[in-house]
Amino acid sequence: MKSRLKNPILLLVVFFPLLLTAQQRPIAVESATLLESGDGQIEFGTAHFRDQPFPLSGLTGNLTKIGTLRFTIALSEYVELQTDGTLLDVLSVTDRVAAFNSVRTTTRNPTADVGDFSIWTKFGILSEYSSGIGASIRFGVQLPNASNESGLGIDEMNFFSSLLLQKHIAGRWTFNIGLGVLSDPTQLGQQHDVMVYALEYFIPIHALTSLLLQTAGRTGHDGIGVRRLANGKIGVEQSFGDINLKVFGVANFSPADNAKGIELSFSYLFNVIEVQNK
Repeated sequence: MKSRLKNPILLLVVFFPLLLTAQQRPIAVESATLLESGDGQIEFGTAHFRDQPFPLSGLTGNLTKIGTLRFTIALSEYVELQTDGTLLDVLSVTDRVAAFNSVRTTTRNPTADVGDFSIWTKFGILSEYSSGIGASIRFGVQLPNASNESGLGIDEMNFFSSLLLQKHIAGRWTFNIGLGVLSDPTQLGQQHDVMVYALEYFIPIHALTSLLLQTAGRTGHDGIGVRRLANGKIGVEQSFGDINLKVFGVANFSPADNAKGIELSFSYLFNVIEVQNK
């Protein structure tokens, strides 16, 4: 088999986020299934959260995420490359208190910065149709794009690995569990190993419409630099052929973060690599 990239400009789409590197959030749920070999999917959206805290800088405010991006390409039926992040986070500050990094934090209001981007590799292990359960593993690194001077970043790099499981029972259940190795911005040379998890229940309610219930978080350490996180989402997905629309209501419910908001995104599925037989 030979693979050929149909459009070299797509290389920029894949690697542009590597040139970009908000304070930490739960890792969103990830499907255990992979795209068809040679296919790609790009997702673009926005989000808004009220009373969003940034404990390291001591800022709290209304956060608008402009240009939430995700790009996925299936190199084969067993391997996917992914990248995701936000082009611009804008925080309208409503409260400012003394915190670990508040001395270095800008006094601008609103304050803005690029969001952190992450790079992932996903490997398929089992197919639900042949094995009774779908399973994949996923490895990723979160880059420190957002600066701590803006009040929105932590200037630390984090690593993640997860087992992804999927099963159809009265809908589709997806479960993620794994390990996060997180740098501590308050202690030089310190890192913390935490458990990361996510769960989704996908319920078809019409031929092209589905209801999604999700929760995600991390646990295992709770300190100034690395906090426990948890959230819950309820949303609707509407399909228009190769284009999908998703709308979520989001509630964070950890002691460090009780912000609530809404997320909106569009995704487009298309062929990236033309696979030819020898």
